[in-house]
Amino acid sequence: MYPVDKPKALTTGTTTVGMVVKDAVVVATDTRVTSGFFVAHRRGKKVFPLAPHVAITIAGRVADAQTLIDLIKANINYYQIMRGQTMSLPAVARLTSSLMFSSRYFPFYAQLILAGVDNEGPHLYNLDPFGSVTEEKLIATGSGSPVAYGVLEPNYREDMDFNSAVELAFQAVSAAIRRDAGSGDSVDVAYVLKDKGYGELSVEEKAPLYKKYFNYLPIT
Repeated sequence: MYPVDKPKALTTGTTTVGMVVKDAVVVATDTRVTSGFFVAHRRGKKVFPLAPHVAITIAGRVADAQTLIDLIKANINYYQIMRGQTMSLPAVARLTSSLMFSSRYFPFYAQLILAGVDNEGPHLYNLDPFGSVTEEKLIATGSGSPVAYGVLEPNYREDMDFNSAVELAFQAVSAAIRRDAGSGDSVDVAYVLKDKGYGELSVEEKAPLYKKYFNYLPIT
């Protein structure tokens, strides 16, 4: 008999999206935490504030991503204390890239989206496990990203208003949830506004979107 390679099991699954619009960035994620086909948790947190002007989304190994978040936060705080000024988004991206590249032989298994607004305007960065970083206007990561891109690319416009961007981000993740086994359960939507900084939509604010795209409210 000829040897047959067994298919490799999917070890992680998620959907995260991010986009730049006028004076703001919007990000959204699902909340299902998986290991292969095992659902470990239904309300996992995948979007976090790093500072009042910076948000991060995570896909991949949760422990690695949480460690990175702690390191990035500590360095941002140290920078702000020592220099008395806010760290710019390009500097946050370079810091994160350096942290990931320095561990390239034992890499952090995480793909990150950095999103925020600084004095130069809104920024969105995509980082892979080896620290490669690119600035984008529209990003989707995780196992559900092909489905999410199918919703995002035909509808995204850089000049779209904030409310439309929030709905599009929610719609993209909801489409991935319906079609990707690694994504599921509910949707978290966060944003960074030029004047207000980081924020997240409440369950009440998301209720009309759940009704429109799922026809139910999630279990909280």
